[in-house]
Amino acid sequence: MIVLMIVDNLSKTKKSEQLGMNYSTAQNRLRKKILFMMIQKLKLDECFQCKTLIVESQDLSIEHKIPWLDGDTRLFWDLDNIAFSHISCNASASRYSTRKKYTHKIEDRENEKGHYPSRTWYDRGCRCHSCKEIKRLSKRKHEKDVEFLKEE
Repeated sequence: MIVLMIVDNLSKTKKSEQLGMNYSTAQNRLRKKILFMMIQKLKLDECFQCKTLIVESQDLSIEHKIPWLDGDTRLFWDLDNIAFSHISCNASASRYSTRKKYTHKIEDRENEKGHYPSRTWYDRGCRCHSCKEIKRLSKRKHEKDVEFLKEE
């Protein structure tokens, strides 16, 4: 049994060296390319969110039409609940649903005494004056950092 594991590890090492990347990473990329090819052949390559075609396998994301997290876990396995989208569209939809999830907490937070504004709460949807100002300042700081890097 130990000899078999050593041989298997040597084989994976050799494959990784020849592929120029971890063998498991290469396998996952190949699976994604095959899946994308089948999605295109079945004409299921329209983004669930933006309704445009997904043209590159790297942009492909599997999406749940109805979010399953913090809900019914059966939705995770329900194939009728699966759609395809651009990774960026899926991430945007996720951020939007997270913002909706925090809306009641944001309203509670704004009415609290001692509301401590932050960039995190701005990203979650808080638009009080203080959180907007923190966002503006963090953006300016980032722009200055970029300008500093350009000067070097």
